[in-house]
Amino acid sequence: MPVVALGDFAKSFGTHAGDISKECKELIAGKDFNYEIITGVNRDNVILEILKKIQADNQIIGARSRQEVWNDGWTENLKNFIKSKYDLNALVPKFIRQNQLVRFNQNYIKPSNPNFELDYFSVFRSWLFNKYFKQVNNVYEFGCGTGFNLVALAKIFPDKSLYGLDFVRASCELVNKISEAYQLKLKGCIFDMIDPDKNFKISAHSAIFTIGSIEQLAGKFENFLLYLLKQSPELCVHVEPTVELYDKNNLIDYLAIKFQQKRGYTQNFLPRLKELEKKGKIEILKIKRLFFGSLYMEGYNLMIWRPIK
Repeated sequence: MPVVALGDFAKSFGTHAGDISKECKELIAGKDFNYEIITGVNRDNVILEILKKIQADNQIIGARSRQEVWNDGWTENLKNFIKSKYDLNALVPKFIRQNQLVRFNQNYIKPSNPNFELDYFSVFRSWLFNKYFKQVNNVYEFGCGTGFNLVALAKIFPDKSLYGLDFVRASCELVNKISEAYQLKLKGCIFDMIDPDKNFKISAHSAIFTIGSIEQLAGKFENFLLYLLKQSPELCVHVEPTVELYDKNNLIDYLAIKFQQKRGYTQNFLPRLKELEKKGKIEILKIKRLFFGSLYMEGYNLMIWRPIK
């Protein structure tokens, strides 16, 4: 049975094995990353399921009704967090599901570990935070949801000031409840990425990041980009689904493109960054497709840039 080993993670992240931290190596060693590639009739059945899903799906990203959905979702996480007596496992977002087929290296695979996607993402997140956030004093997550990424960051850098921003009030309440329960240097704030509050200042010596939140803007990211350019953080890190990184001549990639387009997830963010770089406004430091994702799409693509001051 194939297994995702240290070298595979390094290749996925666009680095080398020596760049993987001790913490990441311990995570990899402590989890089950065995899998089998779906082939033949089973693969055909998966493709058929995805085609049916694309045809029947009626979720529209960016619709006004989605704000209520997000508020209800984060309220549920908040209630579960309190009910569980502040169990951090209650913060795992519902869209990261157990016992699911996933995509890896342009194949559909069946993991032996029910938490394969979450564990893979946890390794990536640990590498990402250790690699890029050491040198800053403050880190802001825009579209922070349950705050579970910020909790992971606080474990690595307990002395840094962390901020969780979201347009849903329940998210901010949850982040502040986490901060109170665990005595973290963490604050939740209301912030609308489509209509940014220009009076909200990013402190000096700061980095910002998004994980699966620009995707929810339905392409309305320009005001947020202009806000970041004006605030001029030292580093901007995005982990987002990115249709421009797929291979249109690959069937599995093509299905992901169609799914993302049907949903209305943000497109053209990466081309816009490249345009800003050509104009001398930003410097792009890294673009990396991880070749890993959930059944319907790859949500973990890495884009890192900084404003040119």
